[in-house]
Amino acid sequence: MSARHGISALLILAGLIWAGTVGAMYRAVRRFETTPGRAAAAHDQWPDASRISRPAGAWTLVTLIHPHCSCSRATIEELQAIMEKAPPSLHSFVLVYRPSDFPAGWEKTDVVEAAYHLPRSHVVIDVDAREARLFGGFTSGQTFLYDGNGHLRFSGGVTALRGHAGFNRAVASVVRIAKSGSGRASHPVFGCAIISQQEGASR
Repeated sequence: MSARHGISALLILAGLIWAGTVGAMYRAVRRFETTPGRAAAAHDQWPDASRISRPAGAWTLVTLIHPHCSCSRATIEELQAIMEKAPPSLHSFVLVYRPSDFPAGWEKTDVVEAAYHLPRSHVVIDVDAREARLFGGFTSGQTFLYDGNGHLRFSGGVTALRGHAGFNRAVASVVRIAKSGSGRASHPVFGCAIISQQEGASR
């Protein structure tokens, strides 16, 4: 084999390896984006032990957020869309996870700062995921919609994929239920774990 042919063969081999690597990376990214987190063990009624004071008679959203999860920004963007499109009587609580053994300020990220600017919303620092456990959530982005009587009407995430913002079926469902005052829906949740499988199994 001539040197020229040898070089050509090496270039072809390198191209095939490169194409295979890119393809594998793309498939890995897509698998990550489309793999949901652990669904909530949602309760039909607002938990009595919660320290969050639910507005009497009002429809209420509760969303769990891990401040360092790369998917959380998309969740906040979808919450913005929901609060803009839903009736003005809808209230929202964003529960921000913070481990008690982490330094003060660990939870202060740009995502949490954005949550403070959501309309008709309250940010609650959820130390050691106490409230998340009461509501039955395990994953960042998990959202619950309760009606005026505290009955659960929606449980799931509000993004179509991990880290992807854009009006989707989940957002449409929450807005429709809040506007009509009727119906129930669920959706996969895409985000980082707040409560591990082991912790959840021991509940």
